[in-house]
Parts: sequence; structure tokens; C-alpha cells
Amino acid sequence: MTELAQELEEFRAPIARWVDERLAPQAEALDVAGEFPHALFREFAELGYLGVMYPEEAGGSGVPHPYSCFTVLCEELARGSLGFAAGVCMQGSTATHTLYEWGNDELRKRWFAPALRGEKIAAFAITEPNAGSDAAALRTRATRVDGGWQLDGSKIFTTNGTVADVITVVATTDPAQGARALEMFVVDTSTPGFSVGRRLDKFSVHSSDTGELHFNQVFVPQDHHLASEQGGGFRNAYQALTVDRIFTAALALGNARAAFEAARRYAAEREQFGQPIGKFQAVQFKLVDMYTKLEQARLITYDAAARADRGESITVQAALAKIVAADECHAVCQMAMDIFGGYALMNEYPVQRFLRDSYFPRIGGGTGDIMRLLVARQLGL
Repeated sequence: MTELAQELEEFRAPIARWVDERLAPQAEALDVAGEFPHALFREFAELGYLGVMYPEEAGGSGVPHPYSCFTVLCEELARGSLGFAAGVCMQGSTATHTLYEWGNDELRKRWFAPALRGEKIAAFAITEPNAGSDAAALRTRATRVDGGWQLDGSKIFTTNGTVADVITVVATTDPAQGARALEMFVVDTSTPGFSVGRRLDKFSVHSSDTGELHFNQVFVPQDHHLASEQGGGFRNAYQALTVDRIFTAALALGNARAAFEAARRYAAEREQFGQPIGKFQAVQFKLVDMYTKLEQARLITYDAAARADRGESITVQAALAKIVAADECHAVCQMAMDIFGGYALMNEYPVQRFLRDSYFPRIGGGTGDIMRLLVARQLGL
């Protein structure tokens, strides 16, 4: 085992224990309730893991390999509940990364530090009803006014959106300029003019809060603008979202690990024709194929994270990790359903939840086809 692998396993152990003892036993109830689990969120935050991506001097954990460690965190939480993991991982990555990387000292003090302690909930809003994959088509408008900016528009599919205390919003200063005019603004959700349209009802990741948001003449002070040069906001947002693809791949990996382990246990317990079904080659081969897919997803995901830790360009590797992990892990969950047979359709078994939740990484953070288009462009195609 390499030194890095040893460090990651030591980092993984206490998180895995918390998942086994606290998260996994509540996962089904969280899914049924379909609400953001405030109490469990605060409990996990008190362990200090929301600061894994950041140095100690900023209030973070100061781990030597932050991207790899956060990948471990995402994987382990998703093994217990992908819905819970999605909200936590948004808090610990993109939603706080924008504040840390491009916010001033006051923004860090007011929002970033409390968010790492779990005292404030953060979100990142970019997608709009008519602008998903085409970020250049965003229409939420940022207009200069005395002392700052005024935001007008709507956002949708915002993770943590209805429960957030602070949201980093991507808006355009001139729709005719496309991506060059996109900027980022920090919005206090208690500001007049901000409202939640609705909490979106999903068939997947029920306990992950997803909201539709409205901005009606929302005033944003000048010091809440996260970029000083035109187009800087889009480049910054793109950078944050590129890294987030690795963590989305880790979410897929954790969910699929849970499905594989459930299927393996079931194959050892379920008897047909006088023996456990795991003794039949058809089931054994399916489990081996599942394990192979998990290994492929794990290798490419952790390779991308290690590259990020080394400061290498990860545009292609992050996209590939998301493609492979999302697709292969979805296939693992589907194969787990096959092993469970008729019981897979029963809500008393978690395998149906694993399959439902496996759709989230295929779409969240950029669809598989958009990832393929991104890689194709990088290859000069």
C-alpha cells in the first residue's frame, strides 16, 4: 500500500464508522421523510469534516491531500445515503469554495467560517429554467446600482436552495455578451426580494434539498461581488464546477458500493433449489462484473483527485471520472436489482433506493453527454 493510500484509509476509518453507526441506520427514514436532515447535518459538521478542503488557518482541517480526502468523504457518506451526502458535499465544496477562494475577509468571517462549523448552510445557484447545460444563456440579470448590484431572475435545481442562509449566484451583467458577462454574487437569503419558489419533489435523492429560487430587485453590496474583472465570474465558477465533477463521481461510487454489498449479502442469504443463490454461476458472474465496474470507477475517480492534489490540469480527467463512475455505478445498481429479484421492488429493501439515487450523478453537475462533449473538444474533435 502506498503512503497516500495508507493516509486515505486512516482518514476513511472514522467517517466509515460514523456512517455505519449513525447515517446508514437512518437512511431509509431520511428518504421517506424527504426533508433536509438539519439535526444530522449539524452532528456531522461538529466532527469537523466540512473543512476538509481548506487549510487550518482558514478554519479548515488542513489535511495534506484535500481533494483525495474529500473524495473519500463523499464516497463514504453516499454509501450511507446519497441524498444526505449530496447536501453535505455541496456545503463542503462548491458552495464554500467560492467564498474562500474569491471572497474578502468580511465574507469569510460572516459566511465561510460559520458554514464550516455547520452554523450556516450554503448553496451555489447557476442553473435556470431555460439555461441548464448552456450556461451562456443565463438570464438572471445583475444591474449596477448605487453601492452595488441588483439581481433579477430565477434559478432552479439548486442543492440546499430552500434551506440556505447564503447563496453564491451566477448572473449576467449583459445577456448579449454570453459567457463573458457572467459574474458571481453572494446573496444573504434574508435580503428583501429573495424568495423560494418551491422545494422540488424528486424521485431520487429525496433528502437532498433542491429548490427553485426567485430574485426580485435583490440588492447585493459591491463587496459581495466575487470577481473584479469582466468574465472573471464565469471562469471562477467553471473552475469550481470542474473540481466538483470528481466529487460527484465519488458520490456515485459510494452509492454503488452500498448496492454491491447489499446484493452480495442477499446472495449469501437467499436460498433457492436448496442452496444460497450466490452458489450459482449466473449470480457469481454478475457479482464479479459489479465488482469490476466498481474498481474501474474507483481507479479513475481517485486518479483524478490525486491529479487535483498535485495541481495538474483536471479538465479531462474530472469529466472522464464523472462519465465512468456515473455510468458504471448506475449499472451496478441495476444489476443489484436483478439479484434481488421480486424483493427489489419492495420498499422494505434499500436496493430500490440505490437505483433511484444512481440517476443523480448521471445528471447533477453536468449530464454525461455534456461531459463527453467537453472531452471531445479537449481532444480537438
